[in-house]
Amino acid sequence: MAVTGKLWTPEERLNYIDAFIKVDGKDIDLDFWQEHFIKSNFKYSVLLKSRRTGYSFATGLKGFVKAMDPARIKYVKQFVSYNEDDAKEKINYVKEFYNSIQKKYKKKIISDTKTQLEFLDANGKTTSRLISIACRPPRGKGGDISFDEMGIYPANKARLIYTAGLPVIARGGCVEAGSTPLGKIGTFYEIWIDKNKYPEYARFSVPWWFSSSLCTNVDEAVKLCPNMDTEDRVMLLGSESLKSIFNSMFLEDFQQEFECSFVDSASSYITLDLIHANTPGMRPEDREAELGDEDEESDIEIHVFKDVDSLLLGYDPEVHGRIYLGYDVARRRDAAVVFVIGITKDGKKRSVAEIEMTNKEFEFQLDVIRKIMKNLPVVRGSMDQTGQGEPLCETLQKEFGAAKIEGVIFSPESKEMLAIGVRSGLEKREFLLQNDPKFHKQIHSIKRMTTIAGRFRYDSQRDEQGHSDSFWAWALANSAIIDSVKTSGGGFYGQYSKSKDGAKVEKAPKYATPAILSRIGRIRS
Repeated sequence: MAVTGKLWTPEERLNYIDAFIKVDGKDIDLDFWQEHFIKSNFKYSVLLKSRRTGYSFATGLKGFVKAMDPARIKYVKQFVSYNEDDAKEKINYVKEFYNSIQKKYKKKIISDTKTQLEFLDANGKTTSRLISIACRPPRGKGGDISFDEMGIYPANKARLIYTAGLPVIARGGCVEAGSTPLGKIGTFYEIWIDKNKYPEYARFSVPWWFSSSLCTNVDEAVKLCPNMDTEDRVMLLGSESLKSIFNSMFLEDFQQEFECSFVDSASSYITLDLIHANTPGMRPEDREAELGDEDEESDIEIHVFKDVDSLLLGYDPEVHGRIYLGYDVARRRDAAVVFVIGITKDGKKRSVAEIEMTNKEFEFQLDVIRKIMKNLPVVRGSMDQTGQGEPLCETLQKEFGAAKIEGVIFSPESKEMLAIGVRSGLEKREFLLQNDPKFHKQIHSIKRMTTIAGRFRYDSQRDEQGHSDSFWAWALANSAIIDSVKTSGGGFYGQYSKSKDGAKVEKAPKYATPAILSRIGRIRS
């Protein structure tokens, strides 16, 4: 990065935003902390934040305004995001900023991709760039760098990404690390908590009451909330939406998601590391593949279909293989979810579709199942038969047969088997999961709790995104795979036929894959 003339002052950055940039056709109304962040010139800053406070928006806006400064040439800012979709979202923000400005007040854009924008500098010779990459080490370019949702980076990659990112600023630039907390582990947690090891960082905390979209009176809240209990401040100054979220979550989960509190996640039944080990793009073996040309978009992620029509059009037997489905029934309070898993040629259980249906009538839900069953090679389906699921299960079994549609009555025992089934598969790295923070969070939210009777209960607390509906639909689909082995002639733990000498010889079940076969003979102690 170089300078020709006098750079904009921090106040002039805000003036440029106020004068020229619009979002949704309206002037930008920044929260006070966003203004301070955009004006700041710290070489190292770490920001611990609540969900939904606008950090991605603010860091994108700050980089864009610096890129538009006529005196700044060869400017580069790299955004490192949790996944590819979030990386593209940064550039979408910037494009909206850019398109709202009159031509004479902005640099000319000369390159426009989903993950990069390049502008011709005022000297007409050099260019400035904004680059947004998925969760991989940044390389080859100097300038500013922003680690977005750094606390959610997989543990085996966070340190690698951070270490590769620091040399970016060797010839000038700044480091911004921002994230919601996620457990008392990881590089982000270390940077935030260890002031002796990381003394160069300026530290900022942005709880929910700093945001006008979550708080009814930010000025009053900044004064009062730090000295109040969580429930009291939410009920007094939280928005109606925030109050609803608070009433639907465990207290410690709310404090982590919205009040910048690091919570020990040891009680989670399935660890994030285990989830990431089954997620292409986040697995250790994918690391080397991601060290290539950082301007190239990666195709390594698993993309799932979100509605039935897209599934029917996009299904590819060569890619997705034979498929199995799970159906978690709901009508009003939670989302009904149909989850489809495909068995690939190498025996992996690949996520194919995650179809959420909120407030959809049961007939609509049944039609979704019918379309899948009639048009795709579904080996078996497993569905929630509890309560309102009973008549739906009966209807589908009459239409497609009990051998095709299995009903599962949710109970502590059945949920335990479902949870054990997916965890066992994750431990054996049988799955190819989509890189979706919401889905990962649902898996991670499942806790194994001890009941008064001394038994285990597997469940999660309902939150603003439901009651782990996708997790149970996914677990049901996995159960359908396991049950297809059971019913193919001899049971899950082994298929036997008699040899000539009378000894039992193990025979592979009809739908067995290498991953499934690895489970034969394993009995939970």
